[in-house]
Amino acid sequence: MYDTNEAKTAVQNDVKFHCSDVQVYYGESHAIKDVSIELLDNTVTAFIGPSGCGKSTFLRCLNRMNDTIDICRVEGKIDLDGEDIYDSRVDPVQLRARVGMVFQKPNPFPKSIYDNVAYGPRIHGLTKNKAELDEVVESSLRKAAIWNEVKDRLHAPGTGLSGGQQQRLCIARAIATAPEVLLMDEPCSALDPIATAQVEELIDELRESYSVVIVTHSMQQAARVSQKTAFFHLGVMVEYDETTKIFTNPSDQRTQDYITGRFG
Repeated sequence: MYDTNEAKTAVQNDVKFHCSDVQVYYGESHAIKDVSIELLDNTVTAFIGPSGCGKSTFLRCLNRMNDTIDICRVEGKIDLDGEDIYDSRVDPVQLRARVGMVFQKPNPFPKSIYDNVAYGPRIHGLTKNKAELDEVVESSLRKAAIWNEVKDRLHAPGTGLSGGQQQRLCIARAIATAPEVLLMDEPCSALDPIATAQVEELIDELRESYSVVIVTHSMQQAARVSQKTAFFHLGVMVEYDETTKIFTNPSDQRTQDYITGRFG
């Protein structure tokens, strides 16, 4: 178990998510077991572990994406800024505006670049007029470090961009609803090394404005982009600590075995 006080003093950042005794079941299968973790604001937290260990399942708990799976059941408590996100009064659609998500494979809508980014603000009624919407679209594309590449073709289809550009467009789309948290499920796994480097650089910049949680299969990526790392194995969160400690002096032998390549 980690020491929350130590984490706070080390990073000096507020707790964004407080998760207690989280369990996830797919039918009879117990996919996530007793996970308790505090995720910090203005921090990149990496979830690492072998395939099928539960890291993506747990990530999807944080914006209730598992609600879309009929046989999935989530137990325990997950608070965002002190509010239980599984409370029956919480609207999952509104929650997902606060907790944006970027998926493994870039998935721009079959719309223009402009309309991809404008989609969220429109459905959530976040802007009053076209001028405000234009401002949100430009600001989001700038934050996603893609404005200069697309500003002269905003009405071209988003699907016509390269893979790396599509992923940055999806990041722009996620931040257009002014979220507080960005979840990223292996955002670079479909990208080439140059596009990966661009997205990693972007993640580092986004940390100034958001709490970022990234699932990655790449331990090198976790070491490069994150300040905190959680290691998952067989549905259990084995260890959670400063990234440098996880990779240089882990507390649990299973973590040591994973990062040295003995399994995974």
